[in-house]
Amino acid sequence: MGHTLTIVQYEWKHIGYDEGFLRALLRKLLKKKPNGSPMIDFAFSFNFFPVISIACEMVKIPYLCLVFDSPYLPLNSIQINNSVNHVFVFDQELIARLRRQGVKTLHHSPLAVSGERLKKYQKDLKDKPYYYDISFVGTLYDDEFKLYDSLHDLQPHVKRRVDEVIRAQERIYGCDLIGQKQLITDDMILEMQKLVDFEDTGHFFMDEKQILRDMIRRKVSQLERVEILQMLAEVAPVSLFTREDQIAPEGVNDHGYAEYRHKMPEIFRLSKVNLNITLRTILSGIPLRALDVMAAGGFLISTYQRELAEAFEDGKELVLVHTPKELKECCSYYLAHEAERDRIRRRGQEKGSCNL
Repeated sequence: MGHTLTIVQYEWKHIGYDEGFLRALLRKLLKKKPNGSPMIDFAFSFNFFPVISIACEMVKIPYLCLVFDSPYLPLNSIQINNSVNHVFVFDQELIARLRRQGVKTLHHSPLAVSGERLKKYQKDLKDKPYYYDISFVGTLYDDEFKLYDSLHDLQPHVKRRVDEVIRAQERIYGCDLIGQKQLITDDMILEMQKLVDFEDTGHFFMDEKQILRDMIRRKVSQLERVEILQMLAEVAPVSLFTREDQIAPEGVNDHGYAEYRHKMPEIFRLSKVNLNITLRTILSGIPLRALDVMAAGGFLISTYQRELAEAFEDGKELVLVHTPKELKECCSYYLAHEAERDRIRRRGQEKGSCNL
């Protein structure tokens, strides 16, 4: 496109503010062309970093960023409304919530994949037979961040109620129950809040109630991913590709970590059925994993997401399910109907490669 790209690499100590990185970045941003105009037209990053916003605000250079993580605490930074910011977020529901809280610098943008790169890569795989029946590439969230499990002193009646909502949430996709205050009240969240020591660094507007609701959503994802994989193992062999520190559920084939650029597309293309089990903190947006699968020419069955349903045609470019029962039935059906699978995956690849 004719632009010159300057890459700034720095290992900082804190995501909110780092004096050394601020100085290094300012040295780049303050450089001038021979005619006296700024050498840098704008700064860009994947995810929003407050320290970059501070530097750009100081020299009045636009700061553009694409946020792909969920949840992402720096969106609550005190720098989020700096005048130079143009923050692109892939989840419309999240944008609406933050705007209600007074954030004015957000724009909606779906995530994207390199369709052309993946199409070229797939030419070497087009004649290969399927190697996996049902595949899932992703984490099980079985790690040290299981904060909900650490609330040992939570009032029993609150614990029972939250556990009931968690179980109900596992049975329905595309509808967020955790955020419904008539189900999990603010008083219940307050009881949880008493048991969590939030560190106030001064760099963020700490929305502790929202952090706790996201903690519950993460617990839902942890439970349901294991249960879904075990349920589908009753239908056909299930292959899991995940981090080395994760333990595959009983009856599920553990293949370890899948490298993103080369191994992952191969898995998607050589799997009869690929699963997208959306992380529950993504309220409406299109998960990157869904796009990864389709752009690689894989057949996708995904838990329902509103924006995914708006961008792709269910039953023609992908398959969306609303309940675990429907997910199991669809896996059984499409494993037995290869021609339908093939038509859907081809249309999904075409749409995903052209539009996103």
